Amino acid sequence: MANAVKGSRQIRMVVVPYRPWLPVALVVSFATGVFLAALAGLYWGYYGASREHVEVGDENVLLSEALIQAQEQISGLRAELAMIGRDNLVDQRATEEVQSTINGLRERIMQLEQDVSFYRQVMSPDSAELGLIVAELLVMPGSTSGSYRYRAVFTLAGAGDSTVEGSVEITLVGQEANERKIYGMAELIRTPDVFEDTLEFKYFQTHEAEFDLPPGFVPEQIEVRAETSRPFEYKAEKVSSWSVEEV
Repeated sequence: MANAVKGSRQIRMVVVPYRPWLPVALVVSFATGVFLAALAGLYWGYYGASREHVEVGDENVLLSEALIQAQEQISGLRAELAMIGRDNLVDQRATEEVQSTINGLRERIMQLEQDVSFYRQVMSPDSAELGLIVAELLVMPGSTSGSYRYRAVFTLAGAGDSTVEGSVEITLVGQEANERKIYGMAELIRTPDVFEDTLEFKYFQTHEAEFDLPPGFVPEQIEVRAETSRPFEYKAEKVSSWSVEEV
């Protein structure tokens, strides 16, 4: 060792083996470690993703099965609802038809009761007077707007089974141009050639026809006069105020 100068700083020297490949080895080792770490991370990520994919796939299968079941239930409920709706519609229509039939029967019964009452009155009038009777005199709405229909019923009390013959006159009395005006029904009915002005019956006879009012004419009353020539001579008269009845 060389002599050292006295009083100078001494630096200790270490002798190491000469290895020129060591830095390269360190770099390669570090790179290898990084690569292995990255590979391990990639593998773990792939493993986790695969596992999650499998779990998601299983859940999708379960959800698909549940969806199919729900769709089947919905289809079944819709079919049941449609069936219930059809049943309700059928029940409603049946109820309406039954109610309509009941209403029709009630109206028919009322009409029959009125007919029975009428026939009783005709065959057995309340009046103790014998002879020709105007049992009914009505004015009703016609088949068209503004038209009317009259009905007069005649019977003969105390005539037995004899055939009655006679004549009838029906008139309307009212105002036209502020003057009293009288129209014969033969002038007003729509088919004058079929106006019945005769009586010929055994028990009763009905006169009925549709007519129109003259323009400007305001009816006040309808009058009926009838008389028989056989088997006896009788006269009957009935005057009713103008009134249109729904029958």
